[in-house]
This record gives sequence, structure tokens and C-alpha cells, in this order.
Amino acid sequence: MVPWLLVVHVFGFTLWICGLLMCSFVLLRHTRETIPEARASLAGLEKLSLRAMADPGATLAILAGVLLITTNRPYFLHAGWLHIKLIFVLLLISLHIVLGTRSKALASGRVTLDPGYVRFLFVVILLVFLSILVATLPGEFF
Repeated sequence: MVPWLLVVHVFGFTLWICGLLMCSFVLLRHTRETIPEARASLAGLEKLSLRAMADPGATLAILAGVLLITTNRPYFLHAGWLHIKLIFVLLLISLHIVLGTRSKALASGRVTLDPGYVRFLFVVILLVFLSILVATLPGEFF
């Protein structure tokens, strides 16, 4: 069962990151668009990338991760690398919420976003993704 949980965890994480990066990339284009029809189309694409990719991916990754921890609780609860990874996962959840609220606010016309801010979100999501990988892959060193 553990190998299948690991597959679901990695698949969910991949889907989650792809959805967040896609949404931030489309959001960057959305901030520069002036044609109302194109803005509406980009807003729909942002919503789709969050609701069809990032949200289900986050759910799969988190649920499978919790189940993986329960398979060997004594090891995982004392693994330093896991604590580091969980800090980055909490940061990724926060970025997910920020990206979703900013996308929704821009689509409704309540705010205008600076392209530099959206580019910053993209880079931070990418850096958190890499940090999670670095914290996870060499688990025996922490």
C-alpha cells in the first residue's frame, strides 16, 4: 500500500504545482490585457487551472502525505527533513490561497495587480517547490 500512496502523493504534488504555476502565468498575462473579452477568457482559464488542477492536486498530496505518515509514525514524527518539508508545505498552502484570492479579485474588477507582483508570486511558488524537493530527496541527511 505504501508504494501506491507514494505514487498518489507525488502525482498530487505535481498536479498542485502545475496548477499554481499555470494560474500565475495566466494571471500575469491577465494583468496586461485590456480587451474585456480576452480578460474574461483569461479569468476563466485561471479559475480552471486552480479548480481542476491545483485544488485536486493539493487534496491528493495532503491526504496521501498524511496517510504515508501514519504508516510509520515513529520514524516520520522524528524525521527532521519532514518538519522542514511541512514548513514549506504550509507556505505553499498560503501561496495557493493568495493566488486564488488575487485571481478572483482581478476577475471581478475589485483590484488591479502589478505584473511585477504576479511575477514575484510565480518565482516564490517555484522556489518553494524546489525547497520541498531539496528537503525531501536527501531525507537521510537531516
